[in-house]
Amino acid sequence: MRVATQIAIGALRYFMLKYTRNSVIAFDFGEALSFTGETGVYVQYAAVRAGKILGKLAERGETLPDFGTALSREAIARQLVDERLWQAVLTASKANAAIEQAITSGEPAHVARYAFQLAQAFSTFYQDFPVVTETDTEKKTFLLWLTTYFRTQLEHTLAVFGIGYGLAYALRRRDRGQGQWAPSATTRSS
Repeated sequence: MRVATQIAIGALRYFMLKYTRNSVIAFDFGEALSFTGETGVYVQYAAVRAGKILGKLAERGETLPDFGTALSREAIARQLVDERLWQAVLTASKANAAIEQAITSGEPAHVARYAFQLAQAFSTFYQDFPVVTETDTEKKTFLLWLTTYFRTQLEHTLAVFGIGYGLAYALRRRDRGQGQWAPSATTRSS
């Protein structure tokens, strides 16, 4: 029950903050709790999917490589020749700019809009690249790094709204075999 409450609170927060300050809002629970469209649940679900990819790696008996040593500057440059990957990295790298813009303008909607765009970019990446089954070692390492980066940026962006638990954290802990939902050491209460 606590997970459902946290998801609902996150959905409500996102719904209220995605509108500019001067907007008139007609709240719709169905829209706010939808897994599709510009909703907090959709953004949370994108973070969960990123975690699921990394979980599948563990199920296969593989571990995440040390990205600092496994990905040279040259290896990264070779991967970024693919325009889709370049655009994915570019989108994921804009979290701090969106937060700064929201602070400067006093409009949290900038962060909500960015979070949704980030979730969409991850969804496209997820559909275009079979991360876990990639056979080229260098490319797989880069795809794993990008998946980790997406998840980190999604979680960071959600945390700005105080959406730190909920679906993403509950499922990640469950997938690690830690049973019932409980906050991890790196999360904080909303």
